Amino acid sequence: MKTLAIIKKLVLFVAVGLLLMSCLKEDNWLKDNIEETGRHYPNISDFEIENLKDEYNEGEVVQLDLLFWSEDPIEEIVLRDSVVNESAQQVYSRFSPDEATFSEASQTDSLRIEYQIPTVPNDPSQINLEVEIVNQNGLSMTNVEADNFAAGPINITVIK
Repeated sequence: MKTLAIIKKLVLFVAVGLLLMSCLKEDNWLKDNIEETGRHYPNISDFEIENLKDEYNEGEVVQLDLLFWSEDPIEEIVLRDSVVNESAQQVYSRFSPDEATFSEASQTDSLRIEYQIPTVPNDPSQINLEVEIVNQNGLSMTNVEADNFAAGPINITVIK
């Protein structure tokens, strides 16, 4: 009988302890050490060549499709290429976000870009294309930086 009373008190003690532990607040290090600014980076969903070929000729037009979105207003979209030096990017063209249209299929904004292959110094040459979306809040994203396999770097082989 005495053992049964001890077991009842032990079960009651454990139940009260579990009830009190459920009231404790857990530490959240990330929430306690991060400051929200309300500023968002733009996102690049996809950047691809629509008329994809192994090699292109000088003067040929390459059709590019950029799929993107941003929670904050976009200031501009910049397309850079590396014609003279494969590691040096120079601005090819700038676009307004108003030039993009909404794509129902991907639920993103879509910007169609025509890139005309310039005269290249060597035969064959590699041109690297990089697109950057710049928000009005100063944050930007390039297709190379995007955490997306579809939006990686675009390299074009040009023959004379």
